[in-house]
Amino acid sequence: MERGIRKDLFNRLCEAHRAGSCLFARSPSEAHRLRDACKRGALISPAPRVFALPELWSQLKPAEQERHRLRALSQLHPSWVFASFCAATMYGLEVSYRLYGRVHLACSRESHARSNASFERHIISNDKTNVIDGIRVTSLARTVYDCTCSCSFPAGLAIADSALRMYGVESEDLASQMKTIRSRNKDSWRAAETAMLANPKAADGGESVARAMIIRNGYMVPTLQYEIRDPVDKEDRYYVDFYWKLPSGNVVGELDGREKYRNPQMTNGRDVVDVLADERLRESRLTGANAKVMRFSYADVLNAKKFCHLMSSFGIPSGFAVPRVALL
Repeated sequence: MERGIRKDLFNRLCEAHRAGSCLFARSPSEAHRLRDACKRGALISPAPRVFALPELWSQLKPAEQERHRLRALSQLHPSWVFASFCAATMYGLEVSYRLYGRVHLACSRESHARSNASFERHIISNDKTNVIDGIRVTSLARTVYDCTCSCSFPAGLAIADSALRMYGVESEDLASQMKTIRSRNKDSWRAAETAMLANPKAADGGESVARAMIIRNGYMVPTLQYEIRDPVDKEDRYYVDFYWKLPSGNVVGELDGREKYRNPQMTNGRDVVDVLADERLRESRLTGANAKVMRFSYADVLNAKKFCHLMSSFGIPSGFAVPRVALL
């Protein structure tokens, strides 16, 4: 026995984790035993009849936790087609962690299934489903459509940006597909407007959210991933997150995150001191290329008053028309 769990179940839980999944209960009696283990704190249940070891689950990032959960549910219910934020997660799109939780499923008009606290059902017809890692999901266009119809503009823009970046779709083509999807959703206009504002050059969800806040507050939209030649070593180039070319002086916007100082994949095994030294050198070269460097954190972005004050302090022009989708 491992922590009060039968050895065979413990081994299956570990095997499921190694396979990128949770364990699903094979029978009502097994589900009962596993639920009892949850009550004792030996297991957790991320979804009905789906279980995991807490110590293994806690090692996963939120997106991986969601994928583990969906893989188990897919094995438990092979006929299910996942939609909206669940499908977006399987596509690898930038889904805000706050949007995890409910299981989103595609259903036909003939289905009598109802949405509840755990499941949200989307009436979808004439959609070509895809299979990712053995899991059936709605098409990419339909997935982005459903997501952007039902979440905030910043969260929707992050999803749309990542769809363009990862799958090589043009924003105009995505917007066109949004318009051709037939739906009773009264908020369907949001999908097309978000798609038209999407940009594949956004490197990650944080940059997408920052750009969404720039748009929402009526500031001039920057160029993304702008190339600046090193003024000292002409062979070197820097790519900056945001760039504004202004008569009063060019401005570089850099979104700082702790990940680049902590993630070994981003630091290449270097010490944090070395990473910071490189950052200081980079900033001095950017300044030498006649650009003011405006650094801000994700927390700054979410504080509208602080972010707007920062933008205005660096002379970023404001007063631009705000698309109606950005007001949501």
